[in-house]
Amino acid sequence: MNSRYYTEGLIAVFLFGITPVFIKEVSANAYTIGIVRLIIGSVFLFSLVRVRKLKKLSRKDWKGLLYIGLLFGAHWMTYFISVKLSTPSMAILSVSSFGLHMIYLNWIINGQKPLLKDLLAVFVALIGIFLIVPEFSLGNDLTAGILVGLVSAFFFAVLPFVQRRHQHIDSLTRAFGQYAFAMIIFLVMISESNWDLSDQDWLFLGILGLVCTVGAHTLWLRASTMLAPAKISLIFYLGTPVAMITSYLFLGEDMSGSKLLGAGLIISANIFSALKKRDKA
Repeated sequence: MNSRYYTEGLIAVFLFGITPVFIKEVSANAYTIGIVRLIIGSVFLFSLVRVRKLKKLSRKDWKGLLYIGLLFGAHWMTYFISVKLSTPSMAILSVSSFGLHMIYLNWIINGQKPLLKDLLAVFVALIGIFLIVPEFSLGNDLTAGILVGLVSAFFFAVLPFVQRRHQHIDSLTRAFGQYAFAMIIFLVMISESNWDLSDQDWLFLGILGLVCTVGAHTLWLRASTMLAPAKISLIFYLGTPVAMITSYLFLGEDMSGSKLLGAGLIISANIFSALKKRDKA
């Protein structure tokens, strides 16, 4: 059974890797992208989830779906902004730090104190971040994008903990709730959305909605619920090289030596942390 979830996680991560390229290329802003993707995701999942299943949900279940949706919406909002401000590879690289966020979250939520090796992994990742940032100034879009991406990683790290608490709700219903309630975050900013879009923009939004939302995130929801946190982290890091390769090939993103070294340090720190937890499990 685990091999099935591994496969689903790998497919999801590959799609995560190509998603930032479409986000960067579409002229719609972060708010418009989110609204369109969530509408497509919610409508598609609602067509699959039977209404009687929704009627059987308790008030506590609906509250759980609300938390999941708000966390997902906050993650998406900050992630899209990160992609727009920086570059696809830098955005997904920043979000990949969610494995390091899980170190202290595991301490807070499950009472597992971080060890010296955990702190060493964080230190190595911080060096990596220093290498990929051209200058630490909020006036620099790349720097700002990376910082927003780190915030996005925090929301992404919290999500699996909440998902597991509500895994008695079937995955399709949780996915529907995730998309439907995430809409709250984006509707607050609907006045900032832009809708003067080209045919190509709508094509990209359609791909983002069906392939990168319904496909990728629904598969990831299932995998991240059923697999251990360390295994989830290891799978997710494969998305970074995919994003870097596609950004280089299709967007002509510069891949300097310091950027590649920094990326390697961040990924290595996360993999080291995840492998340590897996061996301990």
